[in-house]
Amino acid sequence: MSKNKGRILVVDDEIYIQEIMKDTLQDAGFECVTVDNAESALLALASDNFDLAFTDIRMPGKQGTELLRDIKSSFPNVVVIMITAVDSAGTAIESIRMGAYDYIIKPFNLDQILIAAERGLDKIRLENANREYQRYLEQIAEERAAETRRLFYSMTQTFIRLLDLKAPFNEGHALRVAEKSRYVARELRMTEDGVRKVYLAALLHDVGMILVEDVLLNKQGALTPDEQHHMQSRATRIEEVLKPVLDDNEVLKFIRHNHEHYDGTGYPAGLKGNLIPLGARVISVAEAFDAIISGRPYRLPRSPQEAIKELARCSQSQFDPQVVTIFADLYDRIFRNQ
Repeated sequence: MSKNKGRILVVDDEIYIQEIMKDTLQDAGFECVTVDNAESALLALASDNFDLAFTDIRMPGKQGTELLRDIKSSFPNVVVIMITAVDSAGTAIESIRMGAYDYIIKPFNLDQILIAAERGLDKIRLENANREYQRYLEQIAEERAAETRRLFYSMTQTFIRLLDLKAPFNEGHALRVAEKSRYVARELRMTEDGVRKVYLAALLHDVGMILVEDVLLNKQGALTPDEQHHMQSRATRIEEVLKPVLDDNEVLKFIRHNHEHYDGTGYPAGLKGNLIPLGARVISVAEAFDAIISGRPYRLPRSPQEAIKELARCSQSQFDPQVVTIFADLYDRIFRNQ
């Protein structure tokens, strides 16, 4: 609004109504423009900013209710107050349902005009305050969300660094698995949000290993059945580690079930086939490939070509055959050159 209380447009085909309303409003501190038809009103609204519009319902040409519809469509922030004769009160009430703020019945006294104008301005002030407060809340929410993302990213990097320190033979494993899983998820036409969740789950899929004793992680020979069970039980407690900082059940499911086997012989739940979350099936293949080519304390690294053959051999039993096929294709087109 300007230095005046506000700018008001008066639309009425009777000249004396225009003049008396203009004098009354201007004396009260408003800036007022008058026109005598709907077309002129729309031109005035398009060329200048108005806070309120008083419009007669019955006018030559386009009626006030039609003008109301046009104003609410093209100038939604303008508060509209209808002016009507007694016999058109029903139409005025209907105009409220169409978006008018108020109506005044002729013959009116000038105090009614001023009260309606002040109330209209109060509505504008309240709506502006609400918009400002909403923008403030959105800004605070964005700032907090950004801070939460920064903290979570830092925590994720901390987890990955702890894993690299705990198992030096595995350094860089999480990031490599995450990058390859992201490619596969996109080839599977997962949504962008789904791809993001697969990437995050892949980054964190080994966090449960933090709970595994170093002697088991670095054992040179094969693990005994008891040792395997012990390692699996520690690895499946990953949610205890992540739940306080990761409020996303889908990501947690991808992590929890990435050791399931396609034939149902994996752990922790013995899920089979498509009952295994797709993200977990993707991570399982990418993780196995990287483990094969990187080696382990109990096994020498093998070539990528041998790793691809091993994935194909275990397709249908340990791995989802569709995921294996896509991974092998990506290896030929992209991964081989990385």
